[in-house]
Amino acid sequence: MFLQMEDINKTYQSGDTTFQALKNVGFALEQGQICVILGPSGSGKSTLLNIIGGIDNADSGTIHVADWELNNLKEKQLTQYRRDAVGFIFQFYNLVPNLTARENIELTTNISKDPLDIDEILEAVAMKEFQHHFPKELSGGQQQRISIARALVKKPKLLLCDEPTGALDYATSKEILKLLANVNKKFNTTILIITHNNAIAEMAHRVLKMRSGKIIEDMVNETLIPPERIEW
Repeated sequence: MFLQMEDINKTYQSGDTTFQALKNVGFALEQGQICVILGPSGSGKSTLLNIIGGIDNADSGTIHVADWELNNLKEKQLTQYRRDAVGFIFQFYNLVPNLTARENIELTTNISKDPLDIDEILEAVAMKEFQHHFPKELSGGQQQRISIARALVKKPKLLLCDEPTGALDYATSKEILKLLANVNKKFNTTILIITHNNAIAEMAHRVLKMRSGKIIEDMVNETLIPPERIEW
C-alpha cells in the first residue's frame, strides 16, 4: 500500500479551549490513485492534508507514505520528505510575484535531487508560451497551472491539492481538473484533493467524506467520470 494511516488523532489547544481536529482517522491508498476528500469547513480535511504532507504532526497514530514512516521522523527528515516526496498545490497559488512563471518553477528544481525538464513540464501544463510572464500578467487559471508545474517538476510521489479550483471560475476549474487527471495518468502520481465541491468526487478512484474530525464514508468509484463531463 502506498499510503496508510491508522488511528490518527490531532488536538489543538487555544487558551482554555481544546479542539480535537482528527479522531481515530485511518485509510489507505494505492499508488496512482486519485482520492477526493469532502467535508464542510471544520471537518478536519486541511488538518489531515497537512499531516500527510509533513507540515503538521499527529498526536498519535501511524502514517506511512511509500518508504517513509512519518510519525518517527525528526524535523530534518520531515524537511527531506516534503522536498523529495510531496508536491503541494494551494487555492491561492503562492507564486513569487517578482519572478517569471519559469523562474517560479526553477525555484523548485534548485532544491530537487532529480527534477524533470522545465520545458517538458511547461508543455504538459500548456504554459510554455507564457513562461516569461510574471504572475500579475497571468489569469487565475494560468497561475494555477504554473503552481501545478512547480509542484510536478520535482517528480513527487504524492500531490496534495488544497481546494485547487476554489478561486477559479467554472470553465477554468474544469481545465485544472482535466490537467490533474492527465498528470495522474502520465506520471502515475497519487493525488489527494480536498474540496467542498461534491461533483469533483466523480473523477476520483476513492472518495472520503469527513465530518467533525472523522471519516464517515469511504467509497470506491468503479467508473471514473472524465473532468470535462462533470457538471455542477
